[in-house]
Amino acid sequence: MSIRSRLAVSYGAGVIVTLLIVGLFVWWQMGAALRGSLETTLGTRATGVLGSLENSGTAGLQEADREAPGVFAALFSADGSLVDASSDTPAGIRPINGVLAAGGRRYLVQTQRAPNGALVVTGADLQPIEDSQAALARLLLGVGLSVGAASLLGGWLLAGRALRPMDQLIDAAATMGPEDLARRLPPPVRMDEVGRLTLTLNGMLDRLAESVERQRLFVAMASHELRTPLAALRAELDVVDRDRASRSEYQAALRHAQGDVIRLTSLATSLLELATVREDARSIARANVRLRELVEAVTRDLDPLIRQRRVAVELDVPDGLVSIDRTRIEHALSNLVNNALLHGGGGGTVEIACRIDGEAGARTLTVEVLDRGPGLGDDPPDELFAPFRRGRRAPGAGSGLGLATVAAAVRAHGGAFGGEPRAGGGARFWFTVPCG
Repeated sequence: MSIRSRLAVSYGAGVIVTLLIVGLFVWWQMGAALRGSLETTLGTRATGVLGSLENSGTAGLQEADREAPGVFAALFSADGSLVDASSDTPAGIRPINGVLAAGGRRYLVQTQRAPNGALVVTGADLQPIEDSQAALARLLLGVGLSVGAASLLGGWLLAGRALRPMDQLIDAAATMGPEDLARRLPPPVRMDEVGRLTLTLNGMLDRLAESVERQRLFVAMASHELRTPLAALRAELDVVDRDRASRSEYQAALRHAQGDVIRLTSLATSLLELATVREDARSIARANVRLRELVEAVTRDLDPLIRQRRVAVELDVPDGLVSIDRTRIEHALSNLVNNALLHGGGGGTVEIACRIDGEAGARTLTVEVLDRGPGLGDDPPDELFAPFRRGRRAPGAGSGLGLATVAAAVRAHGGAFGGEPRAGGGARFWFTVPCG
């Protein structure tokens, strides 16, 4: 059942139930009012009979018929024997208080005792009251059915009018395809629930378009970055394939090919890191790691580059245990140190400083890599952590993935990262992650 149908049925059912409750109350109130009026009439007739007995010694039942038409009266002796009765008194009447069934009909009966012990019984047929209640019930039922049908129709029309903007929203969204990422749903006229839904969907479309654009850029840049070393590798292998190439040319081509393979491996590792990481703590495998051992392992791996760049590396690292994903943090630190070695200028100093703050269960690891190179220049620090983004002053060739993988590893740990110019010249890159 559609929302429109459910709203119409709910509205109609609510109106019908309300009418039913009100109708029952009116029907019951009418019956009670008519019965109360009849009881008053019976009491008045009985009082008249008692007064006649007291004044004249006779009940005068036949003469009193005209005073209260439809109300009968009967006089019984103290022992319950019938003494006298009005002409319309039904057979089988007896002194009671309440409803009496006699002759196939129902009567409302009252009994009062005279001073001499006699019993005065008054009563009236309940059929007129029951007929009035039945007529009222039929009227209420007819009105209820008419109003119920009208409420269902009205609910259907009102629901259709209220949901028309939703239908228009659905129609507009149904026509949107992958090639319509720049399109947006029509702006809302009123800021009601549908208006807020429209704004929410447009915001979601903005995020989807941004995500798709990032993916397209990622694929395009990855293709571009892979194409260069692959073309160079093919050219070098063509040299090896030549029959007239000398031994020195073979060796040079193989050395260059090896360098391109290393570059491709590093690029593929960074691309895989960016493609597989998820920005939540469930995507990492934490283990207790000795912090100083991890930092020393990174510097050992980069030792050839350290010697080539003639850079001194200074460590300020405590020898404590931290709960982290070693592979990701080691990769992140290696990229930061590699950037400092390449961009910090030759013959300088690169500093690696780490500290552990907080208490057990809520500790934070902070890692800083500082250099004395040309600094960040005019590059916004946050943009340097985007994939394929390289600083304007970055020397040589590069993929622009190093800092992006740092950001991915830190986000996976639920941490923070950043970069800023260093006082006195150079750059300071840092990240913090929870470490147990």
